[in-house]
Amino acid sequence: MDKTILKKIAEDAASEALKTALSFLGNPQITSNNFKDIKTIADLKINETIISYLSTTDIPIISEEFESQLNEIPNLCWIIDPLDGTYNFSRNFPSAGISICLWENALPIIGIVKDIFNDITYDSFDGHGARRNGNEIKVSVISDLEDAILATGFPSGGSFETDDLLTFIRKIQIFKKIRSIGAASIMLCFVASGVFDIYYENDIYLWDVAAGLSLVKESGGEVFFRRKGNSLKYEVLASNMKIFSNSKSLLITS
Repeated sequence: MDKTILKKIAEDAASEALKTALSFLGNPQITSNNFKDIKTIADLKINETIISYLSTTDIPIISEEFESQLNEIPNLCWIIDPLDGTYNFSRNFPSAGISICLWENALPIIGIVKDIFNDITYDSFDGHGARRNGNEIKVSVISDLEDAILATGFPSGGSFETDDLLTFIRKIQIFKKIRSIGAASIMLCFVASGVFDIYYENDIYLWDVAAGLSLVKESGGEVFFRRKGNSLKYEVLASNMKIFSNSKSLLITS
C-alpha cells in the first residue's frame, strides 16, 4: 500500500482516537495501580479505536496493550501508544498524547502525535518534513549545552535505585533547565518544534517515542536510539544537530 495512503489512515485513526480519549476525560476508569504505572479503560478503548483503522492495512501492530508482541519487531509494522501519559490524563494534567508510528527496517517512517488536551496534531513523513497543525516546524538552533533545555523523565520501566538516580543527576547538571512533563511523545514534539532542545530517557518503551523520533528527524534534528536486550525498552536521545554530539557523549551510557 502506498505510504501516502498509510499516512492518511494513521491520521484518521488519530483523529477518531482523540474523540474516544475526550469521552473519558475526567473519568478514565482506572483498572490497576501497580508501582509506578496505572492502567485504565480509556487506554483500552483508545487502543481499540486505533486498531480498527490500522488493521485495514494488514500491517502488524505493536501496541502497549499487546504484551504478547514484546519480543518481536517486524521489518514493517505500526507502533502505537494509545495514551502516552496515562497518569497525567487521569489527573487532568494537560500533557498526554496519542502516538502512531509506521516503523520500517528499524526506522520511524511516519509519525502522528495528537496532543490530547490542546487539540494539536503533529505529523511527519520520511523526507517530507514535520508539521504542527499543518505548519512546518523546525528544531531549535541552541548550540551550547549550558543554554539548552533538556526534556527527560523517569519511565515506569526504568531503575529507581539511588545510585542510578544520582549518576543521572550528575550528568544533567550542565543544562540550563530540566523539564519533565510525563509524556515522552509530547516532549519529543516540543524538541521537534524548538520549544525544548534535547530529549533523553533510558529504559523508555519504544511505543512512547517512535512517532516522536520521526518528528524530530523530519524537523531537522538528529536521533539516537538503542534497544535494551530483547525487550522493547530503549535508550533514546534526540536534539538539534548543533548539540547532538556533545549531548550523546555526555548522556549515552557506555
